Amino acid sequence: MTKLYSVKIDVLLEPVGTPDITVSCQDQVYHAILKEPIWFKFDYEAQMGVEKLTVEHKNRNPNDGVTAVIVKTIKLNGIDHPSHVFQGMYHPIGLEPKRTNYVDWNGIWILDYTVPVFTWMHQVQGLGWIYD
Repeated sequence: MTKLYSVKIDVLLEPVGTPDITVSCQDQVYHAILKEPIWFKFDYEAQMGVEKLTVEHKNRNPNDGVTAVIVKTIKLNGIDHPSHVFQGMYHPIGLEPKRTNYVDWNGIWILDYTVPVFTWMHQVQGLGWIYD
């Protein structure tokens, strides 16, 4: 029998302008036009391995005013740490990928993390050796 781990991810997104976004994790997908900061919540069970949280920005037009989405906070199983946000990689269309929480052009921001998430958080925060 395969062991499943509980994963709970809460991500706070803040708009600049009114960005058209899609947020997804596992098989859960939310679409929104952000007008104010919103928490998106994902709760699921997963096998040990790599998972993804994605935020796609879709409506930036060079002739329009600035639209962007800021990945403000990520809570993993109720634990918030600034390093979680900056582990994500932003892939703007036609530009080089970069580590940032400011998604200002059409493209996708991806946070790759591993399950169990406590092990991933331990590694990201540099808390030392982990014993299995």
